[in-house]
Amino acid sequence: MALAIKKTHGSFVETIDGAPPLKKLRLQTLAASAINRSKSKSKTIEKKLQVLSQLEPYFTGGATDTIAGAGAGSCAIGDVGAGTSTAVDANTTVTVVAASGSGPLVVSGQGPQTTTGSGSSSTTTTTGRSTKELLEVLVKITDEITYENVDLAELKEASTKIFQLYQLQDPDSDTSVRVKLLELLCGLGCECTTEQAMTLIIDYFMYLLRKETAQKVLAKGMMCLYRIGQRRGHLVPMSYNTQVAHLAKEQLRSGSTHTQKNAMLVIGNFSTRLEGERHYVWKLAFYIDSQDSGVRAQALHALLTLGERGSKLPAVLYKRAVEAMKDDYECVRMEALRLVYVLGNCHPDQVIGSEGRGEQEDIRMIDAAFSKVCESLCDLSLQIRVLAAELLGGMTQVSREFLNQTLDKKLMSNLRRKRTAHERGARLVTSGEWSSGKRWADDAPQERLDARSISIIASGACGALIHGLEDEFLEVRTAAVASMCKLALSRPDFAVTSLDFLVDMFNDEIEDVRLKAIYSLTAIARHIVLREDQLEIMLSSLEDYSVDVREGLHLMLGACRVSTQTCLLMVVQKLLDVLAKYPQDRHSTYACMRKIGQKHSHLVMAVAQHLLYVHPFFETPERDVEDPAYLCVLILVFNAAEHLVPIISLLPTATHRHYAYLRDSMPHLVPQLPIEGASSSNGMVVQAAGKSANYLQMILNHIEEIFTMTDERVALLQTAQSNLQRLGAIDSDMYGTSNFLETFLAAQIQIEQMQRCTSTQRSRVPLKESLAALIRNCLKLQHTFSGLNYGDILQVKQLRLRACALHLVLVVRDRSQSALGPCQMLLQTAGDISAFIKANSKEDEEQQQMQLQSGADVSISKEKSSLSHTTSTDAQPDSFTRQLLGKLDAITDPKPGRVFREILPLVQNAPPLALPPANDKIRRCVANILEPCPLQSQDNVIKVTAGLIAAVPFVAEIDNLLESQKADMRIKIKYPDQHMHTVVPKMSDFKPIMTEQGEHETNVRLRTTILVSHSVWTEASLVEIQLCLAVRPGSELELCKPAKVLFAPKPVRRGI
Repeated sequence: MALAIKKTHGSFVETIDGAPPLKKLRLQTLAASAINRSKSKSKTIEKKLQVLSQLEPYFTGGATDTIAGAGAGSCAIGDVGAGTSTAVDANTTVTVVAASGSGPLVVSGQGPQTTTGSGSSSTTTTTGRSTKELLEVLVKITDEITYENVDLAELKEASTKIFQLYQLQDPDSDTSVRVKLLELLCGLGCECTTEQAMTLIIDYFMYLLRKETAQKVLAKGMMCLYRIGQRRGHLVPMSYNTQVAHLAKEQLRSGSTHTQKNAMLVIGNFSTRLEGERHYVWKLAFYIDSQDSGVRAQALHALLTLGERGSKLPAVLYKRAVEAMKDDYECVRMEALRLVYVLGNCHPDQVIGSEGRGEQEDIRMIDAAFSKVCESLCDLSLQIRVLAAELLGGMTQVSREFLNQTLDKKLMSNLRRKRTAHERGARLVTSGEWSSGKRWADDAPQERLDARSISIIASGACGALIHGLEDEFLEVRTAAVASMCKLALSRPDFAVTSLDFLVDMFNDEIEDVRLKAIYSLTAIARHIVLREDQLEIMLSSLEDYSVDVREGLHLMLGACRVSTQTCLLMVVQKLLDVLAKYPQDRHSTYACMRKIGQKHSHLVMAVAQHLLYVHPFFETPERDVEDPAYLCVLILVFNAAEHLVPIISLLPTATHRHYAYLRDSMPHLVPQLPIEGASSSNGMVVQAAGKSANYLQMILNHIEEIFTMTDERVALLQTAQSNLQRLGAIDSDMYGTSNFLETFLAAQIQIEQMQRCTSTQRSRVPLKESLAALIRNCLKLQHTFSGLNYGDILQVKQLRLRACALHLVLVVRDRSQSALGPCQMLLQTAGDISAFIKANSKEDEEQQQMQLQSGADVSISKEKSSLSHTTSTDAQPDSFTRQLLGKLDAITDPKPGRVFREILPLVQNAPPLALPPANDKIRRCVANILEPCPLQSQDNVIKVTAGLIAAVPFVAEIDNLLESQKADMRIKIKYPDQHMHTVVPKMSDFKPIMTEQGEHETNVRLRTTILVSHSVWTEASLVEIQLCLAVRPGSELELCKPAKVLFAPKPVRRGI
């Protein structure tokens, strides 16, 4: 039940007057003077990590330590002061001076040196403060610190300070302090934005962890490196990846299982592809047999991570993974199952031996892996069964025999390999046992079942999908249905075999499972033909209480094919019966009838006269064209006649008149047919659709010529506006583009007309209405269109900037209302467009630097940029925008009067703003209200006692709705006394519209219930219900025409 919120809407000007107090907004533009730049440079940068200053009292006078290269070569230590990094050789001794305060880390690479400075040297213990107090401060800092938008210099300074404080800790003291310091250093590393800062943080970690001996600290350090790699792995140089992976490899020998597991995480995320294939794969495989279950699971997970990052996993790991699938711990079995799946898909044709002894029989690895995954469907763990059911759908390269065996519960040959007659005879001859003489070895004792006689196909593969479909948990059943659908899409023969099992899932007790089965059958409908017994089960589900299930079945029946006339009559009759029971399903039923007619034209021709009740001798009475059942039959017959024209000769004369009516009222359901009396605009529409792009470009060329004229410019622009509107009505594919240009041109015409009012006084009331319409058009361009490139967005922002400037000028000249609101809106709009231009120029600079660093070909980059969205080099702000931003930036005290005097000459002499070029990717967000139905709402009066609540079902389809716009959707209810309520629908009420190809990306259906209530009225009156998009407080953009319902609140009855 949606929540109803009552509010009162004021006019546009009243909304502006109620804005918060005026604030000074400084704009950063190219027109800023050198004095302002020097002032901005001299300003003190606000520190984001000021909370780290609480660590100052815990530094001693000085401390020195020695860094010696260890293990794998060299370690790079960044010089914070100079902003560079210095490579330290393994044989070089480096002295690190930890000075008091927050000074930089001093690194010397010329051999052993003596440290100078205040205080004593070679001090590594914290003095003056207890470890407990320091730990409390660190916990407090961890809770309060924020790493967002940290300056690079401040980040280096803070990391150096943490590094120094870590060195001052006693190695034998409590490890909690060092763990907290590593957490702070990890937080800084996760916010690094440059390679230089990242190398500095990693240098600190490697140096500290090489000296560390406490397992708790080592485990935390490995986890911190893993997090840094997850967040900023793209900034880590290749050489550092190798060093970090080598450091983690050394920690695999640790006695702590926690350290080992975290080290495996680091290896999986930092090792390079070649090193992973040569060294780390075999090193990790060694720990699959570890005594600790967590280490075993983490080793398998690290192998999977290496495979995801490009390393090729060897096929010999398959047997180790199969053995791990028998582990007692669920976590190990789950990772082993994933590894078996990956190995099977990576080496599908690799031939391996069977598990039997003696006779060696070869089998493809994908088949063996498929059998093992099928066996996991009988695992005791729910998570493993769900995972196994999901993985089955990705093993599309499996052999047909193994795939078909999953749908048969009977074991092949009673678990014995079937031998040929020659083999059976040779076995009798060579047995040599005593017998009665009737048959060789007939009295020999029954030998024990040998392993080699067992079928190659494991017992788990027999009926595996059936076990998944019959599982007691809905998660397993849903995953099994999805996997069966994926396998059926790649194997048409398997689609026919699995049809009966998918149809049986229509009777599942869980609605989500039924829907999954319906949509899966819809996806594979092109491979199957339904039989009569299967149709009976499907049609019985049409009476389901859930509207989603019924609509899903309508979609499925429209996608499938039936075999006989009897099946077609069963489907049509059942659909008509259910429509009489659920009249609200008429839209999906009409669409279903249209699809059925298109796919079964020959069957419809055979039963057309039966469906239309046509008598061979007598003329039947004319049926009501508004009858939903009759409409369904007509839609079915007319769509079949599109593919089989002789059907038209079987239709009665009244049907021809009904076709003319339906062709005009339902053009999306009734096709164009050669019937007299109907509109024959289909050919012209197709011809216009083929030339619509050229026609649109011609309109834009005419508009450019009109802008150069001075006389009758507005009248010509209005003619062009009507042409764009007509083009969108003719060609649905060009609707978004033409409507965008039409709305842009309408706002331009309004600005052209109002620009003349800047020199003359006009009445106030038309001024308010026209200004509100102009701002509404700007908001519509900004919020209801998607698919805009940079040039389109820039033009829309410039148009709104002009509208805000014109608004301020007209309000100040009117002198009847406050100008604070329009002035603040102008400054905010100017700041928005200035930030937008600056952000885009910064992105272009970063892209150019990346191209120069990578040495990319200039011609290739130009070709890609031409195919992608328009960049800032192609679209630049016009002269009016640059001058206006420069003047606003130069104003030190932006009061309305001062701003008015500065921008008035610009507004009066502003040239027209050019239209953006045609972009065929633009889509407009529009809605269509299905319920309350406009045709039936006038007949059905909603009666309720005054003051009580009446529930009205509301269903609407919204096209081209972005995910970010769902939270801004509103249902506006307008009563006859001009009171308005706004209903905020729940996010769960939005569901994607299903098609034969799956879920639609941007088209959704909103299904909810709105509450209507009012005081006593004398008679029933119309209540308008409309779907809107809330772009800001007090401003809603209507997405459709309002639906009207008759509402009659009756007075309360007194007595009985």
